[in-house]
Amino acid sequence: MSKALRLIFAIGMATLWCAFATPGYLSAQAPPGPLPGAKPVPPSQQAAAGQAQRQTQPRTSIVGAWKLNLDDSDDGRKKMQQSRGQNRGNSGGGGVHIGGRTGGRGGWGGQRGGGESDDDRRKMQEILNPSDSLTIVQKDAEFDLTDGEHDQQVFYTDGRKLKKSKDSSYQELAAHWDGTELTSDDKGPRGGKMTRIIELSPDGRQLYKTIHLDNGRSASAVVVRYVYDPAPAPEIKQGS
Repeated sequence: MSKALRLIFAIGMATLWCAFATPGYLSAQAPPGPLPGAKPVPPSQQAAAGQAQRQTQPRTSIVGAWKLNLDDSDDGRKKMQQSRGQNRGNSGGGGVHIGGRTGGRGGWGGQRGGGESDDDRRKMQEILNPSDSLTIVQKDAEFDLTDGEHDQQVFYTDGRKLKKSKDSSYQELAAHWDGTELTSDDKGPRGGKMTRIIELSPDGRQLYKTIHLDNGRSASAVVVRYVYDPAPAPEIKQGS
C-alpha cells in the first residue's frame, strides 16, 4: 500500500472514531433507567396514586362505598326553612332546630316533642342531618344501605311483604326501579308523603340521594339532594 493510501485510510478511521465517541452517541447507547437527578417514587405514593385513580373511575352501579360531599350537597335545614318562608331570618327562635344524632331534634317548622313519634324524628334527622358515609350492598332484589352510624335501610324491589321493625336502626322499605333510579315511597314525618331516590350521577362519578317531602298542607314541597363521592370499601374485621 502506498503512503497516500495509508494516509487516507488513517484519516477515515480517525473520523469514524470521533463520530462514535461523541456524547450524543454515547448517551443514546446508555442503558434504560431514570434520568440523572430523578428521584424514584416511593411504593406507598404509587399505591396511593393508584387508589385515587380507581376511586375516580366511573361506576356503573349504586353498589359500593360512598362518602358525603358537603360542597355539592344541598343544605337540608335551609331547604326546610325556605319551605316555611323562614329564610328571612329567625329572631324569635322558630325555624328548624337541629341537634346531634343523639340529641334533641325539632319538627317541621320548629315544633318539638308533643305529637312527634320516634319514626317522625328519625325521618327528620335523615332529611336534615345526612350520614357522612353510605355503603350499599345488593342481594338479588334487595339493596342494603348502611350509613356511618350503622343504621340500615333495606330496599326490596320484588314486592314482598315487609316486616315492621321495632328497632329504629333498621328499616325495610318497598322500592322499585324508575329507569336508573331506585325509588321508595314512604309516609312523611307528621303526615304527607316522603320519597327517596337513589341514583348514579350521569357521569357515574357520584351518588345522589334525593328526598322529596310533601306534607300536603300549607308548606310547599321540599326537595333535598345529598351527593356522595366514591370511597374505599370499608375494612372487614376478622372474626366479626
